Amino acid sequence: MNDTLDGSEQLAETTHEKNIVVWLNEYFGAVLPDGEPFREMAVCKKHANKVHGCVAIVRRTADTFGRDVEEMIRQKMTFEEALNGSGFTIMAKQRLRVVQRELFAQLDAIPFE
Repeated sequence: MNDTLDGSEQLAETTHEKNIVVWLNEYFGAVLPDGEPFREMAVCKKHANKVHGCVAIVRRTADTFGRDVEEMIRQKMTFEEALNGSGFTIMAKQRLRVVQRELFAQLDAIPFE
């Protein structure tokens, strides 16, 4: 996590615009170093004027949702390709739809201009 925060700091220092969307990936657990949410971390506070929004990739059941998303990524597929192709079962496609809807809803909530 420290490497990621250092990378975030370096990225934020390369821009003067509010153009950064932070993806908080909970694959290994909640993103709460020292119990603080990202918005309360020093790097976020320092560069708050550059962070346009955040998207959380919430941790789900590894044996179902996790496996389906990992397989989609392993095959280098988009959600559209996975949902419209024949490589996933009906239940896997339903789980992928849930993840897609959640991620897209978060992106839609960010006021891009």
